[in-house]
Amino acid sequence: AVDTTKDPCQNVKCSRHKVCVAQGYQRAMCVNRRKLEQKVQQPGQPEGHERSCKSCPVTVPSPVCGSDGHNYASECKLEQQACLTGKDLSVMCTGFCPCAASTITESKRGGQSIKRNSCTGQDLADLGDRLKDWFQLLHGNAKQNNSGRPGSGTSSALDRSLGASCKDSIGWMFSKLDTDSDLYLGQAELTAINLDKYEICIRPFFNSCDTYKDGKISMAEWCLCFWRETEPPCLAELEKIQVQGAAKMNPGMYIPSCDEDGYYRKVQCHQSRGECWCVDQHGGELMGSRIHGNPECDEVAGYSGDFGSG
Repeated sequence: AVDTTKDPCQNVKCSRHKVCVAQGYQRAMCVNRRKLEQKVQQPGQPEGHERSCKSCPVTVPSPVCGSDGHNYASECKLEQQACLTGKDLSVMCTGFCPCAASTITESKRGGQSIKRNSCTGQDLADLGDRLKDWFQLLHGNAKQNNSGRPGSGTSSALDRSLGASCKDSIGWMFSKLDTDSDLYLGQAELTAINLDKYEICIRPFFNSCDTYKDGKISMAEWCLCFWRETEPPCLAELEKIQVQGAAKMNPGMYIPSCDEDGYYRKVQCHQSRGECWCVDQHGGELMGSRIHGNPECDEVAGYSGDFGSG
């Protein structure tokens, strides 16, 4: 879990002309002092007149979730960060990100607030939606800071296909959490999402993602968990290949190429054979389209209405 009592700049030593700026609880960066001073200059004031950013007293942390999707030890820390970086930041809610509707963990009965002891299907769906919104916020912020690309990890054909089939921010978050790059999220990796306010719903939510009940969540399971819809055919085939470990036993095997919604792309290729062919979104091969090289699938689809088996 993240230690919210420590300043990430505490043990960071910047060079002479740079100053440390904290970003949330975990990230610190050294910024050119002159550029930072230019950033925080008050609009309409003469050049060289600097605005001083207030310091925050050392107190017991009272965390808030910022509009950039990051946790801050206090509202003062968030305001300080906004001042130092010149960003327009505001408090989304008190406590840790992502922000929850007050009805998730509590309900009213007889005018009194009581703890919920169960989590409904609607609660799970609502939690999934809020997590997706949070992932989008974090991903967008990471792109602005030029850190939006996932770690290198492994790069087999199966890995690339799984990554491409998972919607943008959802796949990005999986890669951020998958610290050992094994394409599975274990319990320790999932605890990086600090969700105390969802304590009743969070465990059932991730348990529902673990469709194979093996105590860990594959990338395919992760994607499907947030889509909450009928399993798309191409993603289902990728998931089957991953679970069976077939790609490791047969490195040259055909790996399907999926679009971001989990359906088959028009052009499919068997890399080791150098063959490519055209398919419909469910993987049905267009007769006569298989060639060495890249077929023009839009043209093939225009005159051929017959489909063979994949």
